[in-house]
Amino acid sequence: MSTVINTNLASLFAQNSLSNAQNNLATSVQRLSSGLRINSAKDDAAGLAISQNMQSQINGTNQSVRNLSDATNLLQTADTSLSSIQDMLLRLKQLSVQGYDGSLSANQKLDIVQEMKDLNTEINATAQRTAFNGINLLTSGSSIDSVNSDLVAGQTLTTTAVAVATTAGTLGVATKNLGDAATSTYSIAIDPSLATRTPGTYTFTSLNNQLTMTGTFNGLSQSQTVTVADAPSDNLAARTTSQVLNFDKFGVAFTLNTTNAAAASETGAVLAAAIVTKGSTLVINGVNGDVTDVRLSGVAPGTYTMATTATGADYLKLSGTINGVSTVQEIQLSTNAANATETVNFSSFGIQFDIKSYQQQTGAQLVTALTTRTSGAGSTTGAIIVGSGNNSALKFQSGPTSDQFIQIDTLNVQTGSSGSTAGQAIEMMTLGTRITSSSAGNLGTLGAGDTIDTWQTAFKNAAAAVDNALEYISTKRATFGSQMNRLSFVSTNLQAQSTNLQNSRSAIIDTDFAAETAKLTKGQIMQQAATAMLAQANQMPNVILSLLK
Repeated sequence: MSTVINTNLASLFAQNSLSNAQNNLATSVQRLSSGLRINSAKDDAAGLAISQNMQSQINGTNQSVRNLSDATNLLQTADTSLSSIQDMLLRLKQLSVQGYDGSLSANQKLDIVQEMKDLNTEINATAQRTAFNGINLLTSGSSIDSVNSDLVAGQTLTTTAVAVATTAGTLGVATKNLGDAATSTYSIAIDPSLATRTPGTYTFTSLNNQLTMTGTFNGLSQSQTVTVADAPSDNLAARTTSQVLNFDKFGVAFTLNTTNAAAASETGAVLAAAIVTKGSTLVINGVNGDVTDVRLSGVAPGTYTMATTATGADYLKLSGTINGVSTVQEIQLSTNAANATETVNFSSFGIQFDIKSYQQQTGAQLVTALTTRTSGAGSTTGAIIVGSGNNSALKFQSGPTSDQFIQIDTLNVQTGSSGSTAGQAIEMMTLGTRITSSSAGNLGTLGAGDTIDTWQTAFKNAAAAVDNALEYISTKRATFGSQMNRLSFVSTNLQAQSTNLQNSRSAIIDTDFAAETAKLTKGQIMQQAATAMLAQANQMPNVILSLLK
């Protein structure tokens, strides 16, 4: 190395080392004093970005836990009131059975009716005062106008009417000669309450006097056996006997009329075998389905109309006004297999309903059945009329992202059919009708002059309505209970997620004090060493003076 004055390389090296040592020491002091490994973006740019994203997840997760706590408290508030309503329903059941006591006078029965009316009033009052943060929990929710709407839960959608086929070789032919000595005629009756489910092909087999019907009913392969009675004789004249072969599991019954000549008889075994021989198959035509459920989520009161579209025969559109804006949504309905349920979801409006088809129905058939319905009081076909109410779908974010939420639907358990106590659940509204209505068969019309049978019929109807209402309230309490359990598990999971996220973020952003104190000690020593070496380096040019002497 050359001996020079102007450039002291050793001093420059020492200066650099001292500067680095001071920077490292300052960084260690900053990290130890703040507790953070990353105090500015320059400390770790990538780590800062990752840690801030994690902090966003942590904040969202922690707030979601608080949201779910509010949701749990809301459900507990609703469940407490439902418990009180359930207790009143149990008392109503006791009173309705007590009213069936024939030893009571008319005035005593009227006292029972008065208590039942008071309990009905209190059920509505309890529902009306059940609120959480200003949200009505048991009286809220838009409801379908069951009088005027063309679409309500429980309605039948008939694509092809139910009828017994009269094709030759089937049991649909009205008259058959059965056996050698008897002429038998029969008629086939279908239970109207099961007419949506009966269409199909059913086969018959016999064994002695046992006649068995087999087929698929309500999605299940079933069979039922009935006994065919003998057709006895009369020695003096022809004799006609009648018997009913009731396949009640299928909702189908035969009325079998058998006429025997004088002194002639016929056994049940011969009749059963003859039925199978003459027509071993019963064909019931028809394509039907039920609207099994209608769900509303934040739907404003008004009239919404279903109609066909030019897009295709299997497309259904719904038109209506949302927040003052005319809105139309068009969806395609798929072919619904036999004994399958399809959900029709008009998400833009918050209207959903389920259709269960007992036989296969095409999308086009469903569209036609829906758009031509005129069951309501209005003249418009395919109308969905929503009564007054407020938002019944409460959503609670259950995670750090906005698409993670849990929906809780509030209820309307009031028992009235109109006005401030108008309900939504048919079970509760029927109960109110049985107690307060003045129409025949209800308690509200009874007086001291009514017969015992009239009283007992009314109390019997009220007891049945109470049973249905109890089942409804129990189901809703079970739903709320399962939701509370679900919220508990979700909350526990979110707390664990938050803990793990904070642990991960800590590994990125927090100071490791053990490592950093070692760096601090090293930095202090390096600073002292660099200072000493800089002093030595600055003295090195003095050797040039000795050369100049």
